[in-house]
Amino acid sequence: MWKLSVGCLVGIVLCLQYVSAQRPVAGKVAGNLNIEYSVRTNFAVVGRVPHSVAILSLTNRGKTPLPDRGYSIFFCHENFLFPVSYQEELGKYESAPYGGELMVDGYYFNFLHGCMYEMRAIDAGLAPSETKNITLYFSPFIVSKFDVFRNWYVTDDQGTQKVIGDTRDRGFVDDFKTPLNQLRRTDDLDSVPKQPQDRQDAFVPFMSGVLYDVTPKPRNQQIATPINLIDVTSTSNKWKIVTEHPDLVPAAEYLAAETKIGIATPGTNNANTIKLSKKPRTSFPESVYGPITEEAYELVITPSQIEIGAAAPKGIINGIHTLISQQAWREVPAQVIKDGPRFAERALQLDIASNFYKPAEIKKIINLMAYYKLNRLYLQIWNNHGLRLDLGLGAVEVAGKRCHDLNEEICLMTQLGSDPDGRGKGNGHLTKEQFVNLLEYADKRGVMIVPSINVGDNARAMVVGMDRALKKNTLNPVGVSLFDETEVENLRMSGRYPKKDSAINPCRPETVQFVDYILKYLKSLYTESGQQFTRLHFASDFNTEQMMTSKHCFPTPPRNATELQEARSRLTAIKADFLAKLGTLFTAEGVDISGTVELFTGFPDSQFVSRMTIMDKSKRYPNIDAYVVNDDYMRFNPPSPPNMPIEFFSQRAQLLKNNGYKVLISPPHKTKFDTAYEPDPNAPGDYSVATRNVSLREAFAWVPNSRCCNLNLAPEEIAKEVTKHGCLTEPLCEPFADGVTGFDGTLASIDTRKLPEVETAIKLMSPRLMAFAERSWYEAPWESSFTASTPYQPPQRAANQPPALPPLNIEPTLNPDLAALENDYQRFRSLIGAKEVMRMASKGLPVFCAAPGARVVAEPTGNKLETSCMYPNMKVYSKNERGQFTELTTVPTQNVTIKCQYYIEQYRQLFECEEQEFNANLEKTPFQHVQDHITQRAAAQAEAIRQQQQQQQAFLAQQAMLARQRAAMLQQQQQSQQQQQGGQQQQGGQTAGTAQQTARRRNTQGQNQAAPRTPIGG
Repeated sequence: MWKLSVGCLVGIVLCLQYVSAQRPVAGKVAGNLNIEYSVRTNFAVVGRVPHSVAILSLTNRGKTPLPDRGYSIFFCHENFLFPVSYQEELGKYESAPYGGELMVDGYYFNFLHGCMYEMRAIDAGLAPSETKNITLYFSPFIVSKFDVFRNWYVTDDQGTQKVIGDTRDRGFVDDFKTPLNQLRRTDDLDSVPKQPQDRQDAFVPFMSGVLYDVTPKPRNQQIATPINLIDVTSTSNKWKIVTEHPDLVPAAEYLAAETKIGIATPGTNNANTIKLSKKPRTSFPESVYGPITEEAYELVITPSQIEIGAAAPKGIINGIHTLISQQAWREVPAQVIKDGPRFAERALQLDIASNFYKPAEIKKIINLMAYYKLNRLYLQIWNNHGLRLDLGLGAVEVAGKRCHDLNEEICLMTQLGSDPDGRGKGNGHLTKEQFVNLLEYADKRGVMIVPSINVGDNARAMVVGMDRALKKNTLNPVGVSLFDETEVENLRMSGRYPKKDSAINPCRPETVQFVDYILKYLKSLYTESGQQFTRLHFASDFNTEQMMTSKHCFPTPPRNATELQEARSRLTAIKADFLAKLGTLFTAEGVDISGTVELFTGFPDSQFVSRMTIMDKSKRYPNIDAYVVNDDYMRFNPPSPPNMPIEFFSQRAQLLKNNGYKVLISPPHKTKFDTAYEPDPNAPGDYSVATRNVSLREAFAWVPNSRCCNLNLAPEEIAKEVTKHGCLTEPLCEPFADGVTGFDGTLASIDTRKLPEVETAIKLMSPRLMAFAERSWYEAPWESSFTASTPYQPPQRAANQPPALPPLNIEPTLNPDLAALENDYQRFRSLIGAKEVMRMASKGLPVFCAAPGARVVAEPTGNKLETSCMYPNMKVYSKNERGQFTELTTVPTQNVTIKCQYYIEQYRQLFECEEQEFNANLEKTPFQHVQDHITQRAAAQAEAIRQQQQQQQAFLAQQAMLARQRAAMLQQQQQSQQQQQGGQQQQGGQTAGTAQQTARRRNTQGQNQAAPRTPIGG
């Protein structure tokens, strides 16, 4: 029996070994391979080029060796790997004998396209428990775990794909613990993670008395005194909704759905009614309600009747949202509100192309917009990463899905961490019926959906999708090919895609046909929804590299420097001609055109055209409106010749407005809400070279109707000389033309490349979208104090005196009302914390809540703990050994994990706040260290400048003294010469007089000798 058991065991082991041997290589490698990714520094230098360095650790956690070869690891890495070794013009790494692959530690690294890389195993065997560390060089920097995409996967020769389990979440990415991997540059204070002490240092107590305020703030709100609270709910006092106007019935139905209050038939006798009324436009004068009459409303609340009056249904919807906000705590004070927006355009641009959000998820975002009176949703339909609407062309079958398909016959190659099997995030599209339903849903809430497409650059999903659809449907093709067959084989386009398939060529006649089809198709969908199709947005510019190498643009492509310069000077004319053709199409369909600021400005050349050159609206689309989104507030063009003016690209907004365009303002450092709230490496979100994060305060504190402000030029040195409080000096600020009083709207944006989950995107928007809505709807009095600044004017100096010593920090002069801004922000912050975030969370919309503030304060009686939270009615709790949170009231003796929670337990489940470790003994935070470093360096620079100025002053004084000495010596010389000349003149005069006297004497003597003498008295 015992021998039989041993035999059975041996048999089982042999069976397991056989099964393991027959297991696909991809499954074995993915199941046993442990991956760790650790960014070590962002300040390395390779070949004199700045680089970042990461260590990729591969560990075999299985009990058998991993094979040397026979498999590949695929992964997305947006920061370009080994850039020094890459030949951009050939589209491959320089190790040509290996087919353009780069050999690193037993793997051939091959760049595919977009963000995708392949690590092909050649000599990569790993023994059990063995670890291999691969050094990765890349550019630019990485300062967040969300820069490292998930779902690394293995493929084998049998075509099997398997995701490496460790990479399903971001736990495989090591923490960012030092300034070497937290900062983008050495003086990058914006990237230093905040500690509880830093938040506590910045904390300001909340205001009281704001519970019945409204966000966005109304123009005029008069609450009756004494306050008379009225219970407006479906269960009390039998409130009913009534309206006598058929076109207000959808608004009544929407109000009923939001409040659970029933609708009564007109004429029914009800004790308490909510009445929706249409009134003449003359009832809403601009002086009281603002310039947008169709969105103005009046809300009158009395104990027995609530009336919302407006000139149009849009105004009624705005009044409904104000009432819903007031109803958050059941009881509403009696009051009168007279209100209307400052801007007609209050927009959000949502990217559903990079990562697809389902219709129910998009509706959540529409709800959030509507609650705060935003009225335009720019919906990105396609880009390089995906096509998300069935346009009746068949392209969406391939372009609406991402999977592992190197030839892209059934799907686009996986990007941005999407699953290789074609399921999960990154996949899907809207059907025709779903899009029509979204149009209806948004319209009922006062939101107009504006389709956003890419005709030009960043359009790969549509180009590839159309190519595959036409190849599949050769007998009955629909649509036109967008692929340029005359391309240069190895040219790499923006986004690092080959073969020009990421851009649509404006020179091809098929492109105009394609736009015409899109216009007509979208118009049919809007007609089906009962709406008018009024606007189409272009979210990208054209690709100049494609145009310069295209026979459609240049029948004889330029080959030398002279021809290249001449060709580049013609690019703007080509774009202008294409826009004129679009203008004809749009005018025929009655649709307004919209686009980025780059679309409507010129391509710079070396002679006549710059990025400040505006496409003349009157010549291209005179009979329709043209909308432009100005989102460039960070760049300027320093003049190459010293006598040329500086070009600040933000000033294109005025140039476009003066030319007849309608301009929407969108400074990214104020409105880009896919960034994090704080510079936290563990927080989701994107960032750029200029913008690391956007705080709630930054989203609130800006002036959208200013032509000179909202700049973010740091860390450029020139910013110190031309801006103050983000406002240009007057000589650099482009004026408005006669009759132009301001811009037309605002636009915030959400890029979903790093946000596959809609809950994360909504949390990044809320509460910042509330601050954006505040600025878009209501013009605060303090905004008028942000104007053009006055440049530094040195004092006049006396003649022959050295100039006065200039100040150490030469800055323009501007005195905005910062106290009023701070008071307004604290009112807003207290209001949304006391009411709005809880209201949104109760409606199933996630809300961001930061980690707590905490610090230890030394007092005579002992150390005291001070704490704070992002919202009122919260307290700070610490995690105990059992993982439970208890209120933190005393100074902890060791490091503890803390977070904020509502002290009323029933509210704690609404949303979770961020957690963070608190070191009570920390003497100085990293933020303070970097701040001190910057201060010390600035002081050193100031001291160097001061010494240089002193040396210059001494030199100038010495030169002035020498000049005075030279002037004195010259004066002495002149006086000496004058004296000598005077003496010579006097001596010459005396000699002449003596000669004259001698001559007269001689003449007299001669006369006496010749004349007869006369006798005396004779």
